[in-house]
Amino acid sequence: MMIDTQEKSAGKTGDTIAAATSETRENQGYRAILKNKNFRSLWLAQVFSQLADRVIFVVFVAFIAHSFSTSTTYQSWLYIAFTIPAMLLTAIAGVFIDKWNKKTILITTNLLRAGLIISLPFFSQTLFGIYTLAFLVSSVTQFFVPAEASSIPLMVKKHQLMSANSLFTATMMGSLIFGFVLGDPLINIFGLKNVNMAISSFFLISAFFLVFIKYEPCEEEKNQHKTVREFLDDFKKGFNYIKGSRVTLNALLKLTALFSIIVMLCILAISISQQLLYPHNPKIGAQKFVYIVAFSGIGMILGAWIVGKYLKNFNKLLTTFVGFTAIGAGLIMLGGIEFIPNSLYITVKEHTVAGFYLEAFKLTFRMIYSYLVAGIIGFGCAMAAIPVQTILHTIVPEQIRGKIFGIQFTLLSTASTLPILIAALAADWLGVTKVLILAGIPVALFGVWGMVKNSRVLQEN
Repeated sequence: MMIDTQEKSAGKTGDTIAAATSETRENQGYRAILKNKNFRSLWLAQVFSQLADRVIFVVFVAFIAHSFSTSTTYQSWLYIAFTIPAMLLTAIAGVFIDKWNKKTILITTNLLRAGLIISLPFFSQTLFGIYTLAFLVSSVTQFFVPAEASSIPLMVKKHQLMSANSLFTATMMGSLIFGFVLGDPLINIFGLKNVNMAISSFFLISAFFLVFIKYEPCEEEKNQHKTVREFLDDFKKGFNYIKGSRVTLNALLKLTALFSIIVMLCILAISISQQLLYPHNPKIGAQKFVYIVAFSGIGMILGAWIVGKYLKNFNKLLTTFVGFTAIGAGLIMLGGIEFIPNSLYITVKEHTVAGFYLEAFKLTFRMIYSYLVAGIIGFGCAMAAIPVQTILHTIVPEQIRGKIFGIQFTLLSTASTLPILIAALAADWLGVTKVLILAGIPVALFGVWGMVKNSRVLQEN
């Protein structure tokens, strides 16, 4: 995560992407890229696919909590089941993505995931069955994610990449909010035995939108592998490129650290909800953790909107370190949640919204505090992630994007696995608040260090 002259140069290069063009702000904003039919179809497909991904996790957590155990360790093993395919397959999938038609990959993976989720009642009979289905769904997803990421630069102009990445990040976080929040009512409406049908329909809708993309295969996709040696040579190209590009390596390291923090928060949110927000009913807490994650998603949407609209020409490295500082401060603040009284609360009366009846519910001060702080953490995540991802989309050549993004998602998943296991075990042994503080301090210090160092560089130049 060190800053060197090459990375500074990349930051400056990224900062001038939008400024170097004579395009108007209107041509660079969300309105312009959404007028692009191909990008709009890809974006709508992303919405429904990621909604389904988030609901899947909530449903699996609910199955485990209701049928087997409320232990955080069991929840963390669910995450590991989702993560193992990312460790084993994503880098390999990236090689094929550069050779195969990306539109076909995106449609096929949605259809396969829809079929797998339909079989949920069969797999949910045992804990091993749930982990197995999580593994299979994740295995298919490893082909979808890098194909989607590498398709974005093919559908928008270079000066629109910041806006496109901001919209995709905002949508990802919006899906995080509504996907996790949807999990609870969908379970209540359909029941655990039938909720899989609703999830499958989301994947089918995603595939439907992708059909409308007009996609012209690039030359690399027309040259299929003929031998194992050719495949291995292509596989090595991605690693050799990263090895020779300090900018790319540093960007991947930052994104890896950021992803580990996000996933850790999702796992620890279960413990926070069970132990601190719903201590008298941990099973309900295991279902309600989604609201902590949802508010972090609201923060990410706000951060993505600000970055995409107001910070396109701002120094990207400085923006990234501001984000890390906010994340670290938020984790430390969330670690102080025990000092917020859980006995004080606000009662929201029953009411009807758009024809839907909502029962009265109680919000404790501790809930409100956790939701607000989660929003701060989410805001920092958007500030940190979007500029770095934009630099990657700008500097990585088109013919190896699938390989690089495949390696990226492999690094994200692999590097986060051990911290997540440690965080889950530590939450059971030490307490979740201590884990949050111990994680937040180094992140905050890293952010402050980066801001100070990068500010000095800007002043010198």
